[in-house]
Amino acid sequence: MSTSAHPLLSIRGLRAAYGHIEALKGIDLDVAAGEIVALIGANGAGKSTLMMTVFGRPRARAGEIRFDGQDITHTPTHRIAHLRIAQSPEGRRIFPRMSVAENLRMGADAAQASESERSADLDRVLALFPRLKERLNQRGGTLSGGEQQMLAIGRALMSRPRLLMLDEPSLGLAPLIARQIFDAIRTLNRQDGLTVLIVEQNANHALKLAHRGYVMVNGLITLSGNGAELLERPEIRAAYLEGGRH
Repeated sequence: MSTSAHPLLSIRGLRAAYGHIEALKGIDLDVAAGEIVALIGANGAGKSTLMMTVFGRPRARAGEIRFDGQDITHTPTHRIAHLRIAQSPEGRRIFPRMSVAENLRMGADAAQASESERSADLDRVLALFPRLKERLNQRGGTLSGGEQQMLAIGRALMSRPRLLMLDEPSLGLAPLIARQIFDAIRTLNRQDGLTVLIVEQNANHALKLAHRGYVMVNGLITLSGNGAELLERPEIRAAYLEGGRH
């Protein structure tokens, strides 16, 4: 994990709203280079809104977002992507009529990489998710839910991100497939040093995976700390583990 002077992603006092409904009420959050940081919380807590606000949709109403020291709070969304921040959104949002190969190429467009770099990136993604290699010419919409999630993450990786933001990567997946997804994230972090911010309702998986975690309730961060330590806190166990997945 990096010990750089400033976090790769730094969020201070962030507020965002949908109309008159305030979804983020003053969020402070840091992600250091080389870290996996988990953001957990119940439905409607504002987790997905936080990720989307980093990308400029919705726009922040107050506060500051910095990426590698640069203020990106009001940077247009298309320029944020070119800063090598990639998002795999909730619901996957792949291109269902395009083939797996075409979906992956769409991800590579943001990277502005050479053909040799794109080829190497594709080999890397297919090594990480061998299932995709078997289905390169298949339409994205015909894949299983787990395969579509692999494709969504693979498409994000093709953009050569410095920060990968994952929104509910295990949602709706069978436990075995979800475990494969989490194993892939861990591999990317350990082997490539990829920095990851992950939003997850599955607190057990997320906090075991993460170096650090934040707990979000009603648009506010209520707890933060080491992932393993948060797992042991009785209020976390009561709210997110003992009662099952929320």
